[in-house]
Amino acid sequence: MDSLPAPARPDGLQTTHVREMAANLLLGRALQALDGAGGMVVFWDAEGRWNRDSFTLPGRPDRIEELAPVLEALLEWTLYTEKPVAIEDLRRSRWSRHLLHGADPPAGAVAATPMAQRGAIWGAIVVYRAVAGLESIDLLGQLAELATEPLSSLASGRPEGIR
Repeated sequence: MDSLPAPARPDGLQTTHVREMAANLLLGRALQALDGAGGMVVFWDAEGRWNRDSFTLPGRPDRIEELAPVLEALLEWTLYTEKPVAIEDLRRSRWSRHLLHGADPPAGAVAATPMAQRGAIWGAIVVYRAVAGLESIDLLGQLAELATEPLSSLASGRPEGIR
């Protein structure tokens, strides 16, 4: 029996799927490039809803759930101000301790930046590194470069890319 062609999908579903793939691909690339342990992305889909995803690289400290209040606050701040932000040492950050309701934050650093295409912000990305004392300007610059890379270039030679 011949298989039937897949039904056509409304443009909104296709756009949402592409944005989700792009957000996760950008997060994966950022974690690899910046030696991150884990991270989180938020993105605006074609229907005007915010979506969130997060993951940790295998073999790295999984602190995403523990750090969720800090990561979410950085993402919100980044989207609100449209500027990158970093905390170089979570353990020395009073703001991190406040967001964790007085609990001691784990060792490490975090950096967040908006994701943009053609001048339009469509989401934000935050990366957690298990090592504190980072050069935040360099980290933010690298993260911002990745987050504003044209979506069409993400496919370059990769089967999971976006076309």
